[in-house]
Amino acid sequence: MWWDRPGIARGFLAGLVALVLTACNLQGAPPVSGDLPVGEHAIAQLPPAQESGGELRPGVRVYRIVLPKGEAVWVSAVSADLQLRARLRLVLLDQQGVVQAVSVARNWFAARQELAPLSLRPQITTDPGYRLNFKGQEGQVFYLRVENYALSEDQVTLYADAFTPNPAGNGEAFTTGTKQGAIEFVGEFDRFNVSSAQGYLRFTYSGPLDLVALLYLSSQDPSPLVLDPVMNCVTISPATLLVVRDRGLARAGFDEENSGRYSLEISSNPCP
Repeated sequence: MWWDRPGIARGFLAGLVALVLTACNLQGAPPVSGDLPVGEHAIAQLPPAQESGGELRPGVRVYRIVLPKGEAVWVSAVSADLQLRARLRLVLLDQQGVVQAVSVARNWFAARQELAPLSLRPQITTDPGYRLNFKGQEGQVFYLRVENYALSEDQVTLYADAFTPNPAGNGEAFTTGTKQGAIEFVGEFDRFNVSSAQGYLRFTYSGPLDLVALLYLSSQDPSPLVLDPVMNCVTISPATLLVVRDRGLARAGFDEENSGRYSLEISSNPCP
């Protein structure tokens, strides 16, 4: 029978595995162009994008990132050839090929999105590159897919650097004064214990994310009060828990102004 023939059997099994991975939204580990060690950099020579059938297919290179320890990592891609005319996108996948994060612009990124890079205005400051953050365990393997949507070749420097995330929002008590936190990872929740707070809470954010501050009367409160950059002030008592997150749990930014950073204030000044 056909299944007794090794070559045919292997082909059948490979096809079956591919179907299973596709059904589970898994792609398997992609072929790699090289390694990107944490704390070092790599040079990627990206081929130009190709137009075919009305679609733009990017030039792609893939790099493997192995975490030497459990930590937060900041990756970026900075164009040497096209510079601010570059049209790049970074896609981070885990070892099973599941998309973890996708860069969208220089100051924010998202999860599981297939968006073409945005048209960006020229920047006065040094190009920070297209970036994203992620966290993992010691020895965990990730793959960084670097995509070039420009119709010209581009030489890109890739960086992977460990960093210390903004410490605010780890469940600490917040009773008065100001706090500055940042949503730096997709799906991040920043939590504050406000059970002893009195007065008025103000929430300030001016970046591209859709951040909200959720004020819970109890840990089981099914309908928290929602603050955003428009409706941004409320009497804080009685409340027990304050949570800041992206509304759709799909976007994240960086600990910098006009990106992922937000401010909270508790004071005796009444709301307008």
